[in-house]
This record gives sequence, structure tokens and C-alpha cells, in this order.
Amino acid sequence: MKKCIFLFFFSLSNVIHAQVPGTPVLHSHIFVFRGLLDQVEQTASFALSTRKLRNAYTGPALRVRRSGDDAQADVAFDANNVVSDNSVVTIAAAGTSGLALNSTMSLASFRSGRTLNVSIWYDQSLNGYNGVQTSTARQPALEIANAGASNAYATLSFVGANKTNVTINQPLPTLLGSGLRGSVLLIAKILAGSGTNNSFGYSDISNNSIRWSAHMNWPSDNNYMYTDFGNSADVGRYFLNNSTLGFNAYKQYTLIRNPTDKIVRVSGSAKNNSNLNFNTPPTWSAGSTFGVGITTGSLDSVLNQNGFTGNIPEFILFSEPLNRVQYSTLENNQIIFWGSY
Repeated sequence: MKKCIFLFFFSLSNVIHAQVPGTPVLHSHIFVFRGLLDQVEQTASFALSTRKLRNAYTGPALRVRRSGDDAQADVAFDANNVVSDNSVVTIAAAGTSGLALNSTMSLASFRSGRTLNVSIWYDQSLNGYNGVQTSTARQPALEIANAGASNAYATLSFVGANKTNVTINQPLPTLLGSGLRGSVLLIAKILAGSGTNNSFGYSDISNNSIRWSAHMNWPSDNNYMYTDFGNSADVGRYFLNNSTLGFNAYKQYTLIRNPTDKIVRVSGSAKNNSNLNFNTPPTWSAGSTFGVGITTGSLDSVLNQNGFTGNIPEFILFSEPLNRVQYSTLENNQIIFWGSY
């Protein structure tokens, strides 16, 4: 009888160990958290999320600004390693609230029914390249229970016409391999019927054809998604991203720029993967940055185009192309955690 019990426990332990990465696993009756970034031996340039992505990360998830009095607070992950009303917040700026700096409370208490806007989306990689937005008019909103299969997780809400975004103030040669190679893995929900234009990345002020950016949905051209990772003249740069595929639902996007080709996948399905006709690393302007929610550079400052309209709870950039095992591991984690099938 004891032998049967032992065999049953051994089998159960193996099943638990086979869980999807990023969820707790059982080691000698102790649950051990493994974040998404712990799953591959590849360092991210930056990693933004409303869930904890790396076991060793001890910083906050976000800094939020409260409507009405402009009080700001750093939001920690809760006991389940996500942002929720149970998260503890630490007051970082009092505004006109009268709150004491460094005092703490729950996010629910701080929110108190008011709108929260994100001024900093903290980078959970080893680099500390935070997404920052100092303009209050351009700060995305934080929605507490909107994302995931059961709408249990927090997300950032972007309005393209308002150009809401956060910006990583690092030059592209720092964020990308040779200023060209890289991998993006993100979760996004595109709102149907919205003017969604430049979703993330950068375009060069000196040459509008030099870009490292994407349009998640281009409204004036039958709602196609464009990925311009190096040049807007790339071959196979678009596919239809309509209500059947990507509208009004959280989808997982894997977008990779190799030296000579591009991989585009949506929730595990391959899209317009292709060889590219522009393989020379661009010479980026010294002031290049990387926007999440908008394409920084000439598409914003010169052509005055809108940003992304919808929700993004997670955005990760790697400085090199991930191999098949790496991106499959990470995209499966994102798909299952966020319910982005």
C-alpha cells in the first residue's frame, strides 16, 4: 500500500513539474515561482508587464498617477505575482492629496474609484530601461480587471488619437542587435472600429523609410498589420488583422527580425514570414527611442500619426532573434497565462 502511495505521489509531482512555465511548481511541498524571463537563456532589452516576469525581480510593476489630486504611487505585485487591488502601493508623489511620501496602502484604497494613469512602466529585465511618460495627456490608463481568460488581470489602455504611450529612452543600437535584429513578444487587444496606427517602435527623423516599428491595425488600408523592422519597403510586411483574427480579443504576437528574414506569428500561428530585401543595419539618429503605444520619431513628430488603440498588458523586447525553442516556450507561456488563443 505504501508503495502505491509513493508511486502516485511521484507521478503527481511529475505532472505538476510539467506545468506551463511562469506558474508555481512544487518542489518538496514548496511552491517555487518561475517567471517567463526565467525560461530562456536570453537577456531581454526590456520587459514590461502587469505580472512578475523574473523570479529575482524585486521592484514595482508600475508607477500610477491618480486623477483629481495627481498623487503618484509605485505599485507592487501582489501575493499572486500580478497587479491587483490587493497590491501594496508606496506613495512616490503627494500631489495635492496630503498623503505622506513613502506611506503604504492597498491599490484599492489608493484608487478609491478614481482613474489611474501610468507614468512609469518598470522594466523587469536586468537593464532598468523603464517605459516613461511625463506628459499627463499622453499617459495610458491602468485597468485593474480587464485582461486574461477570466478578466482577472490588469492591463494598460491606450487611445491612439491621444497618442498615449510609454517611451524607453534608449537608442536603437542599444536595444537591438546591430540596430536591426530583435524579437518582440507581446499581448495586445485591438479595438474594432478604432483608428489604430503606429503601435510601437521608432521611425527615423532623417529618412521616413527607415523604421523599426509596427502598425497593429492600419485603418485606411483594410485593417492590415504591418511590421517594418528595418525598412518600410520590406517584402511580405503585412497581413489582414481583422475581426476574425485580432479585434476585441487579447492575442499573442511574436515578431522577430533575423539578419535576412522576418518571423510574424499570432497566438502560435505563422503569418507573413518572409525573406527581406533590406539587410544592411540602418544608421539611426542619435536621439532614437522606442515607444510602446506609439512609434516615436518622424511618424509621430513630423507626420503626426495616431498611436495604438486598445490594451497591452505585456511587452518584451530582446536584442537578438530568438530561436524556435525559445520563442515557442515564451509564446506558449503568454498564450496560456493571458488566455490569448
